[in-house]
Amino acid sequence: MKAPVRAALALFLTINLACATIITPRTSAQTKEAAPALDGFTAGESDAQRQLEERFRAVPLPASAREHLRTLTREPHVAGTPEDYRTAVYVRDQLRRFGINAELREYQVLLPYPKHPTRLELVAPRRVSLNLEEAVLPQDPSSSHRRIIPLFNGYSATGDVTAPLVYVNYGLPDDYAALKKINVDVKGKLVIARYGRSFRGVKAKVAEENGAVGLVIYSDPADDGYTQGDVYPNGPWRPETSAQRGSVMYLFQYPGDPLTPGTPAVAGTPRLKQDDPTLNIPRIPVQPISYGDARLLLEPLRGPVRPAGFQGGLPFAYHVGGTEDVRVRLKTEMDFQIRTIWNVIGRIEGAEERDRWVVLGNHRDAWTFGAVDPNSGTTAMLELARGFGELLKTNWRPRRTIIFGSWDGEEHGLIGSTEWVEENAAELREKAVAYLNMDSAVSGANFGASSVPTLWKLIRAAARDVRDPKTGKSVYQAWQDRSRAARPEAELTDAGAGTDTAIAEARINALGSGSDYTPFLQHLGVTSLDMGFGGDYGVYHSAYDSFNWMEKFGDPGFVYHVAAAQIWGTLALRLANARALPFDYADYAAELRDFVNETQKTAARRKLADDFDNNALLTAASELAGQANRTKVALTDVLAEIEDTRPRADERHARATARLKRINDSLIAAERALTDARGLRNRPWYKHQIYAPGLYTGYAAQPLPDLRQAIDDRNTANAREAAVRITEAIRRAVAVLRDGRGN
Repeated sequence: MKAPVRAALALFLTINLACATIITPRTSAQTKEAAPALDGFTAGESDAQRQLEERFRAVPLPASAREHLRTLTREPHVAGTPEDYRTAVYVRDQLRRFGINAELREYQVLLPYPKHPTRLELVAPRRVSLNLEEAVLPQDPSSSHRRIIPLFNGYSATGDVTAPLVYVNYGLPDDYAALKKINVDVKGKLVIARYGRSFRGVKAKVAEENGAVGLVIYSDPADDGYTQGDVYPNGPWRPETSAQRGSVMYLFQYPGDPLTPGTPAVAGTPRLKQDDPTLNIPRIPVQPISYGDARLLLEPLRGPVRPAGFQGGLPFAYHVGGTEDVRVRLKTEMDFQIRTIWNVIGRIEGAEERDRWVVLGNHRDAWTFGAVDPNSGTTAMLELARGFGELLKTNWRPRRTIIFGSWDGEEHGLIGSTEWVEENAAELREKAVAYLNMDSAVSGANFGASSVPTLWKLIRAAARDVRDPKTGKSVYQAWQDRSRAARPEAELTDAGAGTDTAIAEARINALGSGSDYTPFLQHLGVTSLDMGFGGDYGVYHSAYDSFNWMEKFGDPGFVYHVAAAQIWGTLALRLANARALPFDYADYAAELRDFVNETQKTAARRKLADDFDNNALLTAASELAGQANRTKVALTDVLAEIEDTRPRADERHARATARLKRINDSLIAAERALTDARGLRNRPWYKHQIYAPGLYTGYAAQPLPDLRQAIDDRNTANAREAAVRITEAIRRAVAVLRDGRGN
């Protein structure tokens, strides 16, 4: 094709694709009336902000997103490898090309790779060596790449064990309890667990606690294989030879470099010894396998037939084993070394409040190609940054500083983000407004979000202004429709003013762990969110999480990569430009009441309801609700005064501006107040008293973590102490908001 023809065609496609993606269709009623003021903006500022956002949302394009993802998934790029470094340079150089200052930041961290391929074999009743390789698929040429790392679990111990095999279902405490009821003991045995229901590191920890000498983890077809639908390459689900790599670091103790908890992994930082018993890594060998290989181990098992809930999707009755007639050997050899990882940090300086930072983050490292996890998110970030770059060309600057973080080492244990947060903790405590995370941005068309409640209204509002490519509705309306369809009719209630229809709002989940918001929220108390578009995604952490999979199943037209960039950028622009921060602590108070009531019900079932002060917790939540509403009124008043006095910029205007700054500062600081410098019980790295992963929940949040854990442990003294500390934290937040208002 000749250059002039290519240029004309590119211009035609750009115009038409932009027109198709930038503006959510409005109803006739909306076009007759002016749009309501955006939260945190005066009426006059809202119009300008909406125009700015529409200009931004016109920039991200499917063709550009496709090219970014193609480049980022060209080769496997495990953290700390030369290929990983090349992706860091690519992201840095792209940000610079868009007019954004960007640099690499290095850390030296403990990273293990397999020294030799793992050996796993059935020793009895016959000798069979398992293949432990993912098949090359002719339909996906990338599956033959010579740099695909062997199947392994990050931070598995080196070991060589031979023992009877026990099937432990999902490998969680209740599963081991069920085995004990049928007199199956795992001590001194090798155990095999299926993925699901918790983080794989929890499975390793529980196996270790129960005396197992090693752990094999496999993906059962009931969870993400053929029982869900067609398998890759004919469908999106996991094929027979596919296995899930992943870290087994004990993230629930602390994330980041295992040798430098709480401090950055840079030159001069004291480091723990690799044999220190306090390290957050297993002491037993752990190995992932496919369900094709797992069948060779599970099918010959004897012993009792599985307890209720243990049956998976393989075509035979599962037995739990534990008998001498089925023995397995597992040999792992890991190469633990201090290796370099590379974060990319980009920055757009704020025009008025340079010392207030809105931070956007996504990790870049992958176990193999990482088309979904994480490079759909990296692609969305680059398209977002390209949009901001176009605004910068018009001499635009945000009110507040915007920082981009392309994190490394997330897959091994949130390492890059944690080290950066620990290195910059003092500044972040003082300056960070919010952290906006997007990890696996696109694996389908279904938008979802998790966040602290202060951001619920902001997320929903931004989702209303971005078009869902599949339905033509707003992202919010499509999300809300799915929420309604998934909920029982009895749960549906009128949503009140401001929603698209009179039904319950689309549900936003609590933040647990497993992605890079963890150090921001749970270590420092920075207001945070995580979001993305999900779908049928059965190739997680495998060699088939490839560009080919994405192009066939995840997002064939790359339109949801565009939508992800648009909604992420819209949120960032509102937080960076709003005169008053659009945080709502009334929603936080309501969520706290729900958490307390649910905890009380759990305690009552265990006959522990009178062992902590539930009334004090509810009273503190009510105090937060009252103060939040007074802060809302104060913000409305001060914005009106600023709008009224702005043409004169007189002394009254200056007083109103100063008052607004105090309120904004309090809105930031109230989240910090919900942390406790002492940390959680036996987990001092985790400071937040409301949100943390549970010891056994893994990725899932365990709200009011110390209180819930004490109830699970049936420890009344710990429950009383936890309730007091949570109550104190809530009242600290109330005091911060009250002081910000000046009354």
